[in-house]
Amino acid sequence: MIQTTLNLSLNYKIHFDDIKSLSFCEEVRNKSNDFLSSDNHCLIFKGDELINSYIFQALYNNLEKDYKCIFISMRDNKSRVLKDLDSFSHIFIDSVNECFENKISEIDLFNLYNSSKINNSKLILRENSLIQKNILLPDLKSRINSNIELVIPRLTDKDKKHIIEIELIKRGLSIKEKNLDFIMNHSSRNLETLQILVNKLDKLTMERKQNISIPLIKELI
Repeated sequence: MIQTTLNLSLNYKIHFDDIKSLSFCEEVRNKSNDFLSSDNHCLIFKGDELINSYIFQALYNNLEKDYKCIFISMRDNKSRVLKDLDSFSHIFIDSVNECFENKISEIDLFNLYNSSKINNSKLILRENSLIQKNILLPDLKSRINSNIELVIPRLTDKDKKHIIEIELIKRGLSIKEKNLDFIMNHSSRNLETLQILVNKLDKLTMERKQNISIPLIKELI
């Protein structure tokens, strides 16, 4: 099986139960379940890059326990990996727009779209918002544009605090509310910057064998 890791959590699996505190989690989960129980065969995830990939991974991790799933990242693979996937019930293609503007890759994706539909497989795609490429093949464009889109909303500050907590809990760490408030008031609220801070806190608390505290946070921001 071809697997990949995410920018947000490099070492831990994320499930919907882990992110149920996010303001839009229930809505996204319901929309995903509606798609999975419908006759529609293709779903496309769009939105902010980091949280979009977070939710995409959560859906994969929830389904792979009960179904024959495969997760392929087009950031690291050539389009030939899109062939011979007929045995999978759920096919996840991450950074699918990496295939765009390449004739061979677009044809391989087009063929996968058609074969997965014939085989009644669910095709779940995620566009990487950092990749600015357009579809050249008209037939592929019409198929992609005709499918259900799930656009992940932007995070509120409260959501970002929950993400920090989730990431720290996965590392066996806890953080007090006052420390979270300090981070939100004194650090950049950009999600990627907050993730870098979480990684630094993880490393520093391990090195010093200390709990997370405001003085420790001050050293890192």
